[in-house]
Amino acid sequence: TLCKGIDDLACIAARALNVINHLPTCDQTIKINCIESVYAKDSSGNKVEGQFLKVATSPSDFDYPASEKNNLPLGRSHGGIWKIPGINHSGGSDSYYVSSVVSVWLSKNAGVKVSSERFFLQDFVSTITPVSELNGSYSQSIPLDSSRVTSGNDRGKGPASSANPGGNGAGLLPNAPEGQCVMMGGNICFASKNHPSSYRFGMTLNLGNKMAGWFHGRIYDPVIEIKESGQGQVVSIEAEPVVVPTIFEQISTSAISAELRSYLSGTKEFSVGGGFFMPGNSGKDAMEMASYWIPLVKDKATTSRTYWTMQTLVGEQDANIRSCSSEEGKLAGIVTTNSLTYAAGPPAYNKAEGSLDYQVLSPHYTATGEEAIGSYDLVLRSDVARCIYGFSRAPIQATISIINPEGDNKVATTLVREKNGWLTLSAKGFTYSSPTIRVILSQEAEATSEVTAKSTTPKMSKKAKTITCTKGKLVKKISGANPKCPSGFKKK
Repeated sequence: TLCKGIDDLACIAARALNVINHLPTCDQTIKINCIESVYAKDSSGNKVEGQFLKVATSPSDFDYPASEKNNLPLGRSHGGIWKIPGINHSGGSDSYYVSSVVSVWLSKNAGVKVSSERFFLQDFVSTITPVSELNGSYSQSIPLDSSRVTSGNDRGKGPASSANPGGNGAGLLPNAPEGQCVMMGGNICFASKNHPSSYRFGMTLNLGNKMAGWFHGRIYDPVIEIKESGQGQVVSIEAEPVVVPTIFEQISTSAISAELRSYLSGTKEFSVGGGFFMPGNSGKDAMEMASYWIPLVKDKATTSRTYWTMQTLVGEQDANIRSCSSEEGKLAGIVTTNSLTYAAGPPAYNKAEGSLDYQVLSPHYTATGEEAIGSYDLVLRSDVARCIYGFSRAPIQATISIINPEGDNKVATTLVREKNGWLTLSAKGFTYSSPTIRVILSQEAEATSEVTAKSTTPKMSKKAKTITCTKGKLVKKISGANPKCPSGFKKK
């Protein structure tokens, strides 16, 4: 049942309230739970601040006021349109659709009005998407209320449902293919375009409570800054956009493999609409289904376009990583990739190899037939890394390996740095289809002292061992306290 505010009778009667909305732009009256800034930065570091132009959609019956004391964001519009002066995208303009969709919860006693209780901001999805405006018969998404009877004497399916009367059927998602609508409203389609090259984009959010756990996204080389602000946080994220493939193809039923046919006829449930299978882009099911479809489309993407998105990560975690990442009110890390599908949680700790492993699966070729070049980032809070490995406060070293089933490891660049309490590891230039990205951390032992009655003799630092591993023509150097060659490699 939908409410028009927390004082609505339907909200008073409820035991729990869930609010899903797009954060507004910060202004003189709204200073919490809002988008503070949006910007672009060129390769020389010159920063261009964005300017808020307008809300993306018109006012509706489902708008509601903000309540700062209850940590309730303002309910108005589905995102906004910003201008980043002079930073023109592939559509020829400098307009960008900017949105941070948040989900907040509050548990309460049924029949009791909300007083001083505070909503908890649980997760969010943020995007900066280049857009061009198209005029036509475009109408925005309209929530369907399960408590209201429609003209067909049917009831809606609740707030998760939507209808687009008069619309053209275009997608309403920030990750829509180029040229399709990322949002519609007021007879306008905001059609997605590609980001300009050689620019980084950034966003600053002022949130009403502290976020924790893990983030993931469609970006490369992210830099994150978090500052405490009262009961909340100011979160700043800056990164490069990445090119991500999509698969959108019609396949004859006669061409479907026996393995896929068996998989689809099993007991698993999928999101299906109009004959389309939409398994999502993360998790075991998404990767398993993609593994059956990719050979049918000849290992080639249908479209390849740029994305800049960041969101909270929900997925299974290794027990060791979970215990080291659970500190309340602190972000543990960020994992990003441009792969079509990827593991649902943070990297898994591989005890046998002493590594952090991450699974990805994506077409080998772009939509234009070129080799798809992969990217991967792991930004890990330094104390979380030390907790996972039992390290001291001494500096950490790291190696990044791309373990490819085909044995062809193509890594153009890797980056490892530790700064301001964050450990950043990036890999770019490897090829798909289904590599495992393996990160091994190591450190030199801290110097200690041994005291006797006669003298004090300092111990020498124990350096990490380095071994050479080979697999055919491939050669890897692995470092660590007890280094081991990756699976399939032999120690030289």
